[in-house]
Amino acid sequence: MLKIEKLAKTHNRKSFDSSSEPLNRFIKNLARQHADRGISRTFVLIEEDHPKIILGYFTLTICEVIPADIPDPRLQRYPHPIPAAKLVRLAVSLKHQKKGMGKILMIEALRRTIAISENAGLIGIFVDAKDKFAADYYQQYEFIPHENNPLLLFLPIETIRQLFK
Repeated sequence: MLKIEKLAKTHNRKSFDSSSEPLNRFIKNLARQHADRGISRTFVLIEEDHPKIILGYFTLTICEVIPADIPDPRLQRYPHPIPAAKLVRLAVSLKHQKKGMGKILMIEALRRTIAISENAGLIGIFVDAKDKFAADYYQQYEFIPHENNPLLLFLPIETIRQLFK
C-alpha cells in the first residue's frame, strides 16, 4: 500500500534518482535542512512494506506574489503582496515513472494546499516548471501559464476546490 508522509531521517534519500540532478541534489542534500529551518516541507511517497525507499516527493512552501505575476485577470485587482502556496519541487524516481506516482503526489500537494487555505488565506498555488515538458504536465491539472513566462504557472484555489468535488 502506498503512503505519503513528511520526509524523515529514516528515509533513504541517497538512493533516490529521478534523472534530474537538481531534483536529486535537493532531496539528498537540502530537503531536511529546509524543513528544519522552516523554509519548506517535503513529503515522500513510500510503500508501507518498504518505508525507507522514496518513490517520489514534492515540496511545498508559502510565497507572496505581485498581481502582475498572476495569469488570472480576476485576481490582478488584489492588493500587493498576495499570499499563495508554491509547489517548489515534484519528482518521481526513475524506476517508478509512468506508473501514476506523479498524479498521486500532485493530488496530495493540491489537497494540502486546500488545507493551508482553510487555516491561512491564499489565492492558489504557483509552480515554476523547469521546461516545456514540465509545463505541459502541470497544465493537465488546469494550471494556467503566465502569458509572458509560460514556465510560471498558477492554479487558483477555487479551481483546486472544484477538482475535489
